[in-house]
Amino acid sequence: MGFAKTIIFLALTQLAVSAESAEPLERLRAHVAVDLITGVAPSEIAGHYSSNPKELGRSVLSGNDLYLFPDGSYLYSEWADIEPTTIRDKGTWIFSDGVVKLTSDPEITWEPDAERSYLVIHRKSEPKEVLLIGTDRALSYFEEKANNDADFTLLLAAKTRIGLIGQKSAPKLRRKLMREAWRPDYFRLSEK
Repeated sequence: MGFAKTIIFLALTQLAVSAESAEPLERLRAHVAVDLITGVAPSEIAGHYSSNPKELGRSVLSGNDLYLFPDGSYLYSEWADIEPTTIRDKGTWIFSDGVVKLTSDPEITWEPDAERSYLVIHRKSEPKEVLLIGTDRALSYFEEKANNDADFTLLLAAKTRIGLIGQKSAPKLRRKLMREAWRPDYFRLSEK
Protein backbone atom coordinates (compact mmCIF):
# COMPACT_ATOMS: atom_id res chain seq x y z
CA MET A 1 0.00 0.00 0.00
CA GLY A 2 2.86 2.41 0.82
CA PHE A 3 4.50 1.74 -2.56
CA ALA A 4 1.25 2.43 -4.48
CA LYS A 5 0.74 5.72 -2.59
CA THR A 6 4.31 6.73 -3.44
CA ILE A 7 3.74 6.01 -7.16
CA ILE A 8 0.48 8.00 -7.16
CA PHE A 9 2.18 10.88 -5.32
CA LEU A 10 5.05 10.94 -7.82
CA ALA A 11 2.64 10.86 -10.77
CA LEU A 12 0.59 13.75 -9.34
CA THR A 13 3.77 15.70 -8.59
CA GLN A 14 4.91 15.23 -12.20
CA LEU A 15 1.53 16.45 -13.48
CA ALA A 16 1.74 19.50 -11.24
CA VAL A 17 5.25 20.35 -12.48
CA SER A 18 4.17 19.93 -16.12
CA ALA A 19 1.12 22.12 -15.55
CA GLU A 20 3.24 24.78 -13.84
CA SER A 21 5.75 24.97 -16.69
CA ALA A 22 2.98 25.09 -19.32
CA GLU A 23 0.99 27.83 -17.60
CA PRO A 24 3.03 30.84 -18.87
CA LEU A 25 2.83 29.50 -22.44
CA GLU A 26 -0.94 29.10 -22.20
CA ARG A 27 -1.22 32.64 -20.84
CA LEU A 28 0.61 33.89 -23.94
CA ARG A 29 -1.41 31.73 -26.31
CA ALA A 30 -4.62 33.21 -24.93
CA HIS A 31 -3.64 36.39 -26.83
CA VAL A 32 -1.22 35.50 -29.64
CA ALA A 33 -0.25 32.48 -31.75
CA VAL A 34 3.20 31.40 -30.56
CA ASP A 35 5.22 28.20 -30.48
CA LEU A 36 7.62 27.19 -27.76
CA ILE A 37 11.09 26.46 -29.14
CA THR A 38 12.24 23.05 -27.92
CA GLY A 39 14.37 20.21 -29.17
CA VAL A 40 17.34 22.37 -30.12
CA ALA A 41 20.79 22.60 -28.58
CA PRO A 42 21.48 25.50 -26.22
CA SER A 43 24.05 26.80 -28.72
CA GLU A 44 21.14 27.44 -31.12
CA ILE A 45 19.53 29.70 -28.50
CA ALA A 46 22.75 31.64 -27.84
CA GLY A 47 22.71 35.19 -29.13
CA HIS A 48 22.28 38.89 -28.51
CA TYR A 49 18.72 39.72 -27.42
CA SER A 50 17.40 43.27 -27.25
CA SER A 51 14.35 45.00 -25.82
CA ASN A 52 14.49 47.42 -28.75
CA PRO A 53 14.70 45.52 -32.05
CA LYS A 54 14.68 47.48 -35.31
CA GLU A 55 11.39 45.78 -36.21
CA LEU A 56 9.63 48.07 -33.74
CA GLY A 57 10.72 51.06 -35.81
CA ARG A 58 10.85 53.44 -32.91
CA SER A 59 13.37 55.60 -31.16
CA VAL A 60 13.55 54.97 -27.43
CA LEU A 61 15.43 56.55 -24.58
CA SER A 62 16.29 53.36 -22.69
CA GLY A 63 16.49 49.63 -23.10
CA ASN A 64 18.27 46.44 -22.16
CA ASP A 65 20.25 43.68 -23.79
CA LEU A 66 20.84 40.06 -22.84
CA TYR A 67 23.85 38.23 -24.25
CA LEU A 68 23.55 34.45 -24.02
CA PHE A 69 26.98 33.04 -24.82
CA PRO A 70 27.39 29.51 -26.23
CA ASP A 71 29.50 28.46 -23.22
CA GLY A 72 26.49 28.90 -20.91
CA SER A 73 27.45 32.32 -19.53
CA TYR A 74 25.46 35.55 -19.92
CA LEU A 75 25.67 39.30 -19.52
CA TYR A 76 22.63 41.51 -18.95
CA SER A 77 23.00 45.26 -19.55
CA GLU A 78 20.79 48.32 -19.46
CA TRP A 79 21.27 51.68 -21.16
CA ALA A 80 19.55 55.05 -21.33
CA ASP A 81 19.98 58.43 -22.93
CA ILE A 82 21.38 59.76 -19.64
CA GLU A 83 23.20 56.58 -18.52
CA PRO A 84 25.88 54.63 -20.32
CA THR A 85 25.45 50.95 -21.10
CA THR A 86 25.98 49.18 -17.76
CA ILE A 87 26.19 45.46 -17.08
CA ARG A 88 23.75 44.84 -14.23
CA ASP A 89 24.02 41.06 -14.11
CA LYS A 90 26.24 38.23 -15.25
CA GLY A 91 26.29 34.54 -14.59
CA THR A 92 25.26 31.26 -16.18
CA TRP A 93 22.22 30.16 -18.17
CA ILE A 94 20.61 26.85 -18.98
CA PHE A 95 18.06 25.94 -21.63
CA SER A 96 15.60 23.11 -21.08
CA ASP A 97 12.06 22.38 -22.29
CA GLY A 98 11.70 25.77 -23.97
CA VAL A 99 12.83 27.79 -20.96
CA VAL A 100 16.04 29.76 -20.32
CA LYS A 101 16.94 30.16 -16.66
CA LEU A 102 19.53 32.66 -15.42
CA THR A 103 21.68 32.28 -12.31
CA SER A 104 23.78 35.27 -11.22
CA ASP A 105 27.45 34.93 -10.33
CA PRO A 106 28.16 35.12 -6.57
CA GLU A 107 29.83 38.52 -7.04
CA ILE A 108 26.45 40.05 -8.01
CA THR A 109 25.46 41.26 -4.54
CA TRP A 110 22.93 43.84 -5.75
CA GLU A 111 19.47 43.39 -7.23
CA PRO A 112 20.19 43.09 -10.99
CA ASP A 113 16.58 43.73 -12.03
CA ALA A 114 16.75 40.96 -14.63
CA GLU A 115 14.11 38.27 -14.89
CA ARG A 116 15.32 34.82 -13.90
CA SER A 117 13.24 32.72 -16.30
CA TYR A 118 12.27 33.24 -19.96
CA LEU A 119 10.08 31.29 -22.36
CA VAL A 120 11.87 30.80 -25.69
CA ILE A 121 9.24 31.30 -28.39
CA HIS A 122 8.48 32.51 -31.88
CA ARG A 123 5.29 33.82 -33.40
CA LYS A 124 3.66 31.27 -35.71
CA SER A 125 3.82 33.90 -38.45
CA GLU A 126 7.61 34.30 -37.94
CA PRO A 127 9.09 30.77 -37.60
CA LYS A 128 12.72 31.94 -37.84
CA GLU A 129 12.57 34.49 -35.04
CA VAL A 130 13.65 33.77 -31.48
CA LEU A 131 11.98 35.74 -28.67
CA LEU A 132 12.54 35.56 -24.94
CA ILE A 133 9.68 36.62 -22.71
CA GLY A 134 10.22 36.81 -18.98
CA THR A 135 7.73 34.66 -17.11
CA ASP A 136 7.21 37.25 -14.39
CA ARG A 137 7.09 40.98 -15.17
CA ALA A 138 7.24 40.82 -18.98
CA LEU A 139 4.43 38.27 -19.24
CA SER A 140 2.24 40.29 -16.85
CA TYR A 141 2.89 43.47 -18.86
CA PHE A 142 2.02 41.63 -22.08
CA GLU A 143 -1.27 40.34 -20.65
CA GLU A 144 -2.21 43.78 -19.39
CA LYS A 145 -1.60 45.50 -22.76
CA ALA A 146 -2.23 42.74 -25.34
CA ASN A 147 -5.86 43.54 -26.13
CA ASN A 148 -5.05 46.36 -28.55
CA ASP A 149 -2.42 44.64 -30.74
CA ALA A 150 -1.07 41.38 -29.33
CA ASP A 151 1.73 40.88 -31.92
CA PHE A 152 3.12 44.38 -31.38
CA THR A 153 2.73 44.12 -27.60
CA LEU A 154 4.62 40.83 -27.64
CA LEU A 155 7.54 42.58 -29.34
CA LEU A 156 7.39 45.34 -26.72
CA ALA A 157 7.41 42.87 -23.83
CA ALA A 158 9.88 40.32 -25.19
CA LYS A 159 13.55 40.43 -26.02
CA THR A 160 14.21 39.73 -29.70
CA ARG A 161 17.34 37.95 -30.88
CA ILE A 162 19.08 40.53 -33.05
CA GLY A 163 22.35 38.69 -33.55
CA LEU A 164 23.98 35.30 -33.23
CA ILE A 165 26.96 34.68 -30.95
CA GLY A 166 29.26 31.91 -32.10
CA GLN A 167 32.00 30.06 -30.24
CA LYS A 168 34.73 32.03 -32.04
CA SER A 169 33.23 35.51 -31.62
CA ALA A 170 32.05 35.07 -28.01
CA PRO A 171 35.34 35.68 -26.12
CA LYS A 172 36.09 38.90 -28.00
CA LEU A 173 32.53 40.21 -27.53
CA ARG A 174 32.54 39.34 -23.81
CA ARG A 175 35.90 41.10 -23.27
CA LYS A 176 34.65 44.20 -25.10
CA LEU A 177 31.42 44.36 -23.07
CA MET A 178 33.22 43.81 -19.77
CA ARG A 179 35.82 46.48 -20.62
CA GLU A 180 33.23 49.05 -21.70
CA ALA A 181 30.20 48.35 -19.47
CA TRP A 182 31.22 46.51 -16.27
CA ARG A 183 30.76 49.03 -13.44
CA PRO A 184 30.38 47.09 -10.15
CA ASP A 185 31.33 50.15 -8.08
CA TYR A 186 28.13 51.85 -9.28
CA PHE A 187 26.08 49.17 -7.51
CA ARG A 188 28.30 48.80 -4.47
CA LEU A 189 27.98 52.53 -3.77
CA SER A 190 24.20 52.36 -4.00
CA GLU A 191 24.13 49.40 -1.53
CA LYS A 192 25.62 51.52 1.25
